[in-house]
Amino acid sequence: MGSALARAAPRTGEHDIVVVGAPAAASQLASMFLVGLPGAFALPLVLIFGGARGRDRERLVDLQAHSALPVHLVDDKDPILPARVHLAPADYHLLVERDHLALSAAAPVRGARPSIDVLFESAADAFGARVVCVLLGGDEDASGDGRAGAARVRARGGLVIVENPATAAVGAREPSAERPLAAATVLHLSEIAPFVSTLCEWEVT
Repeated sequence: MGSALARAAPRTGEHDIVVVGAPAAASQLASMFLVGLPGAFALPLVLIFGGARGRDRERLVDLQAHSALPVHLVDDKDPILPARVHLAPADYHLLVERDHLALSAAAPVRGARPSIDVLFESAADAFGARVVCVLLGGDEDASGDGRAGAARVRARGGLVIVENPATAAVGAREPSAERPLAAATVLHLSEIAPFVSTLCEWEVT
């Protein structure tokens, strides 16, 4: 790949990066996801709360309390590092480039900044089929943030994992027959971290 990410961790599996989106009001979903990841998890993980405002320090402390991996609040142009949770700051879009993360103060997308769609779409453009995206809270909440981005990931050959909308803690309702992500891997929250862990085949150096 020729990137800082490749030098930091030799690629041995099928995936390079995990991007996770959650509703701003659902920090407990992200905490429950992170607590299920082992300390040996080696892929870089990027986490965003769609439409989040303020409270960066509070979110960081709470997530770190539930994570065996270090949680880092992203600054503009930060490198993508393995075995780390890169937390998007409030009020900025977060974009994935080939070897770093970028912050943007561009206008909200579908009413949200940060936007889950922006994160997922940029990851798909940068890493194609080597992206794993996780949409917590299901894909049927009123905002719809994350659906278009997840569809881009699928179109580029990446893996999309969606929390079962019938049991999601936020915006839960019965799934419709016309769900736009019906072909995604749909799992209960407790199943997502173990499943993602099986995809991790990197060697940290």
